[in-house]
Amino acid sequence: MKRSRIRYLILLFLSFVYIYFDGGFLPYTLFFIVLLLPAASFTYLIIVFNTFKYTEKLEKREYQKGEMLDYTLRIHNVTPLYITYFNVYMHMEGQMLIKGMKNEQLTLKPFSVQEFKFNVPILYRGKYKVGISHIEVKDFLNLISVKYLPGETKEIRVFPRILPVQELDIPYVRMSENEYLSQNKDTGHTEIRDIRDYMYGDSFKKIHWKLSSKYNKWMVKETNASSEKEFWILLNLSKMYGRAEDVLMIEDRTVEFLVSLARMLLSSGFNIKLCFYRSEQVYLTFSENKGFQQIYELMSFIPFDQNAHFEDIMNLFSESMPERQSVMIFSPLVDEKQLDCLHKMAVNGHDISLFYCHVEESEIKKEVEKALEKELPELGIRTVNLLKNVSRMND
Repeated sequence: MKRSRIRYLILLFLSFVYIYFDGGFLPYTLFFIVLLLPAASFTYLIIVFNTFKYTEKLEKREYQKGEMLDYTLRIHNVTPLYITYFNVYMHMEGQMLIKGMKNEQLTLKPFSVQEFKFNVPILYRGKYKVGISHIEVKDFLNLISVKYLPGETKEIRVFPRILPVQELDIPYVRMSENEYLSQNKDTGHTEIRDIRDYMYGDSFKKIHWKLSSKYNKWMVKETNASSEKEFWILLNLSKMYGRAEDVLMIEDRTVEFLVSLARMLLSSGFNIKLCFYRSEQVYLTFSENKGFQQIYELMSFIPFDQNAHFEDIMNLFSESMPERQSVMIFSPLVDEKQLDCLHKMAVNGHDISLFYCHVEESEIKKEVEKALEKELPELGIRTVNLLKNVSRMND
C-alpha cells in the first residue's frame, strides 16, 4: 500500500509538470483524471464494502478429538464491479487446528462466488476460534483500506478422547472391591486410622465433628476403608516450551490417559483425589456418582501454564498426604529433581505410579531415562511412558 501511494504521488507530480510546460486540453485532461482518481477509488471502496456478502457454515460447536470438522466459507460479489485487493484473515487458532486454513488474498469477478471448504480431523483438545477473524477491503488504487469485523466469533470446544484403558498394557493397580474387603476384613471398615486438618475437596461426611468443635477448626477422619479405596492423582501443569504442535500432542496424551484411567477407577467404585497447583494447592475429590463427567469436563480445557517447579509442588502435596496412599503422578516432562521426590514419597510408604511422556533435555538425560526404566521399578515405583505405549498400540 505504501508503494501504491508513492506511485500515485509520482504520477500526480508528472501530470502537473506536463501542464506546467505544455498547457492544453490533453495535459489538463490527464491532470484532472489523475487528481480525481482517488475520489472515484474511494467511492468504489464504499460500494464494495457495503455490498459484498459472505457466509460461514459450521456443523456443530462441540467435538471429540479425532472427529471431522466440517467448515465452509462462501464469499459473494453481488455487484457488477471487479473486486481487487481483497484479503480474508482467518483466526490463528483455526489455522493451527485445520491444516490448509490460511489467510487468503482474493480477487472477485462481477457476480461471482469464492468457496473454501474444509473437512478435516480435529487433532487437539481445547477451545478454538475458527473461521474469519476479519476481512480487509482496499480501493482499486490500493491507497486506503477498511476492515470488516464479523458479527460473531465462531468458537468450538474439543474434548479429549476416552481410550479403552482396560485394553492397554498399563501396570496400574488392579485392586477390585472384593480384594479390598478380603485384605481388610480383620481391621474393620470404619476403623479410624488418622485425624488430619480439612483440605479443600474433602467430603463433609468425613468431618470429625467433636474434634472440630474442640479445636475450633475442621478436622477430618481417615478410616481404613476410605483410605484404601481412594487414589490420589497428582498432575503436573507446568508450562512446556517447544513447537506448539509437539507441546499440544504431549498435553493431549497426558490428559487422555488420565481421564481414561479415572473412568476405569471410578466405575470400579474407587474415589479419586485430583491434586494440582494453580497459584495455590487444589484438591478435588471425585466419586462414582457423576464423578467422571466432572473430571472429564475439567481436564478437557485445563491449561498447562504454571511456572512453579513441579518438584516443589510434589513436596507440598506429599506433606499433606495421609500415610500409605496409592498415588498416580501424571507429569508430561520429567527431570532428575522429580526422581528424588518420587523416591522420598516411596520411602514414606506411598504406592507410586508415574505416567510421563518425555525426559527433559539435560546433560544427564540418559541417566534419568535409565532410572525410569530400571532403577525406579526396582524400588517399587511403576513408570509408564505414555508415548511408547501408544506406539505399541498403533503397531
